[in-house]
Parts: sequence; C-alpha cells; structure tokens
Amino acid sequence: MRVVDQGSFTLAAGTLGLTASGVSRAVTRLEARLGVRLLERTTRSVGLTAEGAVYYERCTQILRDLEDAEGAIASARSAPRGRLRVDAPSMFGTHVLGPELGRFLETYPDLALDLSLRDHVIDPIAEGVDVVLRMAELRDSELIQKNLGTMSMVIVGTPTYFERKGRPRSIDDLSGHDTLGFLVGGAPLSWKLRHQGSDLAFPPSGRLSTNSIAALLEAVRASQGIIQVFERVVRHDIEQGTFEVVLGPEQQTEVPLVALFSRGRGQLPKVRAFLAFMEDLLTTETPSERSEGFDTD
Repeated sequence: MRVVDQGSFTLAAGTLGLTASGVSRAVTRLEARLGVRLLERTTRSVGLTAEGAVYYERCTQILRDLEDAEGAIASARSAPRGRLRVDAPSMFGTHVLGPELGRFLETYPDLALDLSLRDHVIDPIAEGVDVVLRMAELRDSELIQKNLGTMSMVIVGTPTYFERKGRPRSIDDLSGHDTLGFLVGGAPLSWKLRHQGSDLAFPPSGRLSTNSIAALLEAVRASQGIIQVFERVVRHDIEQGTFEVVLGPEQQTEVPLVALFSRGRGQLPKVRAFLAFMEDLLTTETPSERSEGFDTD
C-alpha cells in the first residue's frame, strides 16, 4: 500500500525506514504467496495490475476498519478525532449542511471531514463512508437508521412572475405554471405535496430542469418559473420579498432527514458527535438560538 501511495519503491522505503531493495523483496514475497502479480514495474513508474487494484482496495478498507475498531474501544466520552466521511444529497449538502460545517469543525479541532454529495443510494460499508444522509427512510438490514428531524418544503416564485402568470391557489393550478425541476438520475425529482391528508407526488413539467439548485434559483429570480425547495435555502429571499410562497402549509410537506451507518461506526465518538450536530442543526432556527456544543449522550 505504501508503494502505491508513494508511487515508487524508493519513496515508500523512505517513509518506512527501510531500503528500496528491502521493500521490493517484501512485495515480491507477497506476490509469491498470493500467486499473482500485484504491481507493474518499469524504470520510471510503478502501477497496479487488475489483481493489485482489487487487493489494494480491500487492504484500504481493512485499515479503515482497524482504525474504527481502535476508536470503538476508546471511551465513548473521549474527544472526537480522526477523519469523518459523510455522504449527503447535493441540494442539502450545498445549501444547508455546507454553510454550517465550519461551526462543527471549530468545535472539534481534532476532526477532519470528507463530504461527498450524491443523490443516489450508496453502500457505505463498501465505500468506507461513516454516515450517509438521505431525505427519505431507507430499508437496509445491515445498517442502523436514525431519524434526525425534518426539513420544510415550500413553493416559491417572484412577484413579477406571479403578476404575469397568476398565483396558484391549489395543487391543480400548478399544471398551468412553469414548474422547474431538479434532476436526479436523469429525471426531474417529483415535488412532495399533501392533498386531502394524503401524500402526493407532483412531477414538474416546466421547460427547464437541471441538477444544479443554484441554476434553478437563478432562473426563479429571473422570473422564469417556480420551484419547490427547502425553506431554509430561500428563507432570506422570502424575508427580503424577493420570493413569495404559494400554497398553504397544509398542501406542502415536511421531508425527513435520516442517517445511515453501520452498527460498529455508530459507537465512534466522531460519528456520535456528527449525529448530535445534525439534530441540533435541524431543530434550531437561527444562529443565535444554537448551542455552543452538541450533546452526544
């Protein structure tokens, strides 16, 4: 692994306190024991064979699991430390979670964070992810699921747009409007609405759909249509009068945010601290109301 990470036997030897020939002999013995060639060697570079890539990936996961095992036996009250890997939906990660991560990292100076933003289901165990955040309940017998709270959804547009197109007064009225779509997996994500006490999925049918929430918000500001979005994302625009909310709260919905993680990682101080931070984030409304720390009990 050190040879692959450093890209040469000489550099790997330097980090291990060994000679380059000693490292080369160790790799040769490993290849002989496995019965396969792991590395392609040239005078200028070292690369992985197909078998070597598989072996390297598995060894990387083993070392991650070892790191987690060592952390799990430490006191649950110990300070969170190490590298935390989180995967979140792109809209939530960019506009809700991202602006708050500085506060989290400032609270835990011994933590480093890797945040990936994806809108499809992943296998956190296979990818070495500590916590997966998703905006829906998912069933997986191998993972623990923790409900962190809910996010309010609103439908917004500009006063100029509503002067031109009229204000939708009901869900049926939406079909006559330029409803902009957020692309997930190549198709616009359906809006989540409530009708007569039941959940309803409304497919946006406007002429613009994109996987960039920033681009959609700019289109709304240009009075090109209306969008359903997290209320937190557009709260400032609503307060300033740039956006207006249409349809009442009884016709819109709250979307659950859930965390998925393996049973072993759920005991790690770094994971417990992050879950507590997420619960705090979803239950407090303004920065002045937030606590300075996060209760991980």
